[in-house]
Amino acid sequence: MKPPATSGKWNTLSGQWPQLVGHRGEKAFLPEHTVASYWQAALEKADYIEPDLTLTKDGHLVVNHNEWLGENTNVASIPELAHLRTSKTWNDGGGNVTVANEWFVVDMTLEQIRKLRVHQDHKYPWRPAHFDGVFGLPTFEEYLQTVRNVTQLLGRPYGVIPELKSPQLYNRGRSYPRYFEDRALLVLEHYGWATVNNVNRSAHADLVLQAPLPVDGALGPRAVQCFDLDTAEYLAQHSDVPVVALVQSLPWVFTPGGLDRVASYAAILSPWKDFFVAGAQPYFRASNITWDAAEIQNLGGFIQPTRLVAEAHKRNLALSPYTFYDSHQDRAYLCQTGGAKGFCPRSRQEELYYFFELGTDYLFVENIVEATLLRSQFNDSLHSSKLTYPLSWCAHGP
Repeated sequence: MKPPATSGKWNTLSGQWPQLVGHRGEKAFLPEHTVASYWQAALEKADYIEPDLTLTKDGHLVVNHNEWLGENTNVASIPELAHLRTSKTWNDGGGNVTVANEWFVVDMTLEQIRKLRVHQDHKYPWRPAHFDGVFGLPTFEEYLQTVRNVTQLLGRPYGVIPELKSPQLYNRGRSYPRYFEDRALLVLEHYGWATVNNVNRSAHADLVLQAPLPVDGALGPRAVQCFDLDTAEYLAQHSDVPVVALVQSLPWVFTPGGLDRVASYAAILSPWKDFFVAGAQPYFRASNITWDAAEIQNLGGFIQPTRLVAEAHKRNLALSPYTFYDSHQDRAYLCQTGGAKGFCPRSRQEELYYFFELGTDYLFVENIVEATLLRSQFNDSLHSSKLTYPLSWCAHGP
């Protein structure tokens, strides 16, 4: 990897520094997807604060990363919810998923969800557990009101970037096939972040939403995400909100023809970060994901990892890799275990500087303080003929 340029301009589409997305709020310090984690992300000056959207049995949009609840809540300790434990299979946009012996948001009413309390994921013992059991799962409306509130009180606009989780699961048994998508868009519109067109408004007459909290200045930017690319395209057709196409298991996307297809409706492509380091072929082989060689060839072949940003930018398609973990956590690259050759980031600084130099436009980050400090440090190097960080780590890169 070459040293960062010193022209004073970033390699992003905008020429400005990349936007940092608080992944599930600020989960490095507080239980994810709680109002407290959103506040913490705002205090650490994230540019966007991310919620994941699920849907209850009675039609309430609730924020939770997983479709199930056993990993991050106390649901197993609530006797009156024991009968709801079950197993499910669904397609999440990348393939079929089966989860056994769990409690699912889609089987619960909002009243039942309100009984739950959130805790840190205990697989990561370094995350503070002081607030385990204090907060519940917020609704989408509560998330949006929180973002409006921090915008007003902190005097800084924050972006909203909801992800619609598993639309095929949440549309089962609803009154029409795009119920989940339309409901999310209508809530986003009510709180000031969308203009929605040609959706079935009458099917959502039961939505009772509070008046938006006042904001004196402008609201922050907006985007909406989904791994189901059919849903992503639908969202682009029915609102003015920029769409993020999330991708991890679709080989055709990582070709010139694949980027053309995605860029026809999405503003941002968001792949797993190792597509920029190991590349598509090593990643798919390691993940046991097969591809049609003839199809890939017809689409122009796999794009090399260091060319992915430039090829996307040719199509006016921004890039938003995920997820850049807290420095205590394993970075999860194939190269760390010998699964790929070439540059392999040995620290969070090396990792983020590599993606800054490539020109990625957004990054999903945890421990936002670390990420903002490293972004500022890299920015300083762009405006100085003398780089402000050691270059010894670059020597082992390509």
